[in-house]
Amino acid sequence: MTEIAGHRVDASMWSYIARHAGDDALKLMLRQEPGLSFDKRFAVLQVECRHKLRRKIPELLAHERFLFPKAVSAEQCTHQEVAKLHASLFDSAHTVLDLTMGLGVDDYYIASRVRALTAVELDPEIAAVGQYNFGFLNPNVKVLHADSVQLLKSMLPQEHYDAIFVDPARRGQDGRRLYGLSQCQPDVLAIMPLIARHCRRLVIKASPMLDLSQSRADLGAPLAQVWAVSVKNECKELLFVLDFDSQPAGIALHALNYDDGWHDFATTAAGGAAHDAAPGVPVAGGFLYEPHASVMKLGCHAAVQAATGTAQLAPNSHLYAGDRLVRDFPGRKFVVKEVIPFNGRQLKQLGKRCERLNIATRNFRLTPEALKKRLKVGDGGSDYLFATTLADGSAVLLLCEKI
Repeated sequence: MTEIAGHRVDASMWSYIARHAGDDALKLMLRQEPGLSFDKRFAVLQVECRHKLRRKIPELLAHERFLFPKAVSAEQCTHQEVAKLHASLFDSAHTVLDLTMGLGVDDYYIASRVRALTAVELDPEIAAVGQYNFGFLNPNVKVLHADSVQLLKSMLPQEHYDAIFVDPARRGQDGRRLYGLSQCQPDVLAIMPLIARHCRRLVIKASPMLDLSQSRADLGAPLAQVWAVSVKNECKELLFVLDFDSQPAGIALHALNYDDGWHDFATTAAGGAAHDAAPGVPVAGGFLYEPHASVMKLGCHAAVQAATGTAQLAPNSHLYAGDRLVRDFPGRKFVVKEVIPFNGRQLKQLGKRCERLNIATRNFRLTPEALKKRLKVGDGGSDYLFATTLADGSAVLLLCEKI
């Protein structure tokens, strides 16, 4: 029997977890099971978290004795493919300090690429479970129960790391979501001088809801890279990479989307505005392109046009047209079947022809739901309908087939 973070853990608990894999957690808790030698609530937490995260962190869960300290740690943990991406940013580092360990998924993958990693965790229970987990996952990870800000303040001038990683807490004590870098804990902007004193490179994981222009201004000259990271076309986070040893000539932008592998559209912060180019005109038989969420977040529309030979329909449409198929376009690709003027007669005819449509609106007067009601169609089917406004101000419906 072992005690971990105040919980008794023994062979019978591991057997219980294995026996009830996939079972309903609430039903397990309600079941009367007197005489157990372990903390049943803690055991059921393991059953529940393992089931919920079986697709999110399968490599970690292959370790049968991996423990979850709290439900919140599981809810906020990083997807393993995203954690591998994070780890790739530390390839040139030998020593890393993580100021906000959490469940430790990022640290698991970062540690496989560096010589030594120190992970700091403020919550004593999460820290204790992290010490236990890394005891068998990777002994090169040193877990400290400490306040990371106070730790930085207490460091000697000669204490130095190749890189520091921080994922500030995005919820306040009242559970309210926080977005700005200065709102989250720790406040990275406030402790930036401390961080710069003890590392060459800083990697910040942040909310995808951040105002990107404001964040770039707040972080200033050391900012070298910005990564917008999406999984299955949903933007999950922003990553900021700061280099304190040199003044970057420009900011490298990476718009990534994970869907059966990573797809990276890379460019720089420099470049003309997207509306400087001639607008695209959709035609039947041509191609329509919708950039993925990370491209939209970074706003690198001029670079997309230049790299792909496409043209944006209008400055605020975020849809692109082209007369040839661009297979590596960073987003979804469609063949335009029809270009339909937006008027009552055309709406009525289209509604009669189509029972189901996948409807999206871009820079358009109606929401998808309102347009669906006007057309009297259901969701789904093989056809996609994009409602948008062209550069000349005309409203059109683009009936498309996905490639």
